[in-house]
Amino acid sequence: MKPAVRASRPALALALAWLLLLLGLALLAPLLPLRDPGEVDLDRMLLAPGVDGALLGTDLKGRDLLARLLFGARISLLTGALGSLLALLVGLPWGALAGLSGGRLDRWMMRAADSLESVPLVVVVLFLLTLAGEYRPELEALGVGRLGIFFLALGLLFWLPTARVARAEALRLRGSGFVQAARALGAPPSRILCRHVLPNLLPAAVVLGTLTVPRVILMEAFLSFLGLGVEPPAVSWGTLAAEGLAALNPLVDCWWLLAAPGAALAATLWSLSICGEALQARLGTGAP
Repeated sequence: MKPAVRASRPALALALAWLLLLLGLALLAPLLPLRDPGEVDLDRMLLAPGVDGALLGTDLKGRDLLARLLFGARISLLTGALGSLLALLVGLPWGALAGLSGGRLDRWMMRAADSLESVPLVVVVLFLLTLAGEYRPELEALGVGRLGIFFLALGLLFWLPTARVARAEALRLRGSGFVQAARALGAPPSRILCRHVLPNLLPAAVVLGTLTVPRVILMEAFLSFLGLGVEPPAVSWGTLAAEGLAALNPLVDCWWLLAAPGAALAATLWSLSICGEALQARLGTGAP
């Protein structure tokens, strides 16, 4: 466990301001006077920022980069939120049950978690996405698309650290007076878990969720940058960065194609980390 570090007030205020601004613009993107992010206009290709009304410029196909950045933020932020939520829904009960039970069940459950963590992350994602491609018609008939499978894969990648923190907290709570009193009164383990252990894990869960969101966003950007994540016509910051890098060459100056998504991703990850550390320091939890 690393100690909580209290962020400075100016840094925290700046981080909150950026996150609120980004979230508001991303939510309102369909209502804002923006060009269609998928609209191709070859007469406007590679416009520099500020030229002809393109605040952040345009790409090789004349698509407005600001519109693509905000619509990409919708997918990147949604991926982070859903992935973090899924990690909590799986990891918290798993770790809490292992820590509360102790003994052989605890060892088996955590060994299973350790064995899953030994598998490379990219292999897991590739397996799930290949499975989604093989059974794509059947999954779409059930209302599950490739993007949903991608969200599921990312969430499953991050439940293991959550389970370890939940287990550590459950081990601490196991010896507390109210748990011992509940056992003395004959309460079954399931009742102790649901009524006493999990509610006391909520502060740690809040901090874990805040700290997991930037990790999920970064993993989504990395996988999408490699072409393993979000597929066109959908757009995320990872796909924008990949397109920007592919467009760079010594003959054409189009630095903004890589700088805009890179700056947005860096600012968002920094802001989320600052907010997570501040929340951890305020709640006094041992979340990593």
